[in-house]
Amino acid sequence: MFNSRNFCGTDGTLVLSDPVGIDAAVFTNYWGESGVVGRVTNVSLAVTTEVKPFYELGSRSAKELRAGNVAISGTVERAYLNGALLKLMLGQYSDSEEAAGFTIPSFDMKLILDNLMPAGDEGNSVLTVYGVIFDTWQTLVPEDDFMLEKLSFKARRLAVADTEVSA
Repeated sequence: MFNSRNFCGTDGTLVLSDPVGIDAAVFTNYWGESGVVGRVTNVSLAVTTEVKPFYELGSRSAKELRAGNVAISGTVERAYLNGALLKLMLGQYSDSEEAAGFTIPSFDMKLILDNLMPAGDEGNSVLTVYGVIFDTWQTLVPEDDFMLEKLSFKARRLAVADTEVSA
């Protein structure tokens, strides 16, 4: 039977893994062995398929629709703790003005949704986003609230794994 559970933001965990273009020791220093990113809010994930219509001469309706490129993007927000996410975006350029080559770090990101009703019960969902590269970083320093950082990203592909609920 398919998973029909509802999830809210508190059921989600964001995990980063398999870094490319950044030293594994630096990555582990910021995130630990588990790769769990703390205090994440407002994670958005968008998949857009370019649809190309073909019109015949004299026709007002499309004769055929063709699927084109697929684009995967999204955003992540969290309370600003340290420069870890910014360092993931900049790679070698976060430490020095000039670097050997322009390698932008990429990694896999897992969004794990599990409402634990009851704990360890079936019915969780894992969205794995492969080849994530952060492309923008923003921060806001409000006068009377927590400092947040927001990053947007692009990715190569997306996989979904839903745990089936037994009938």
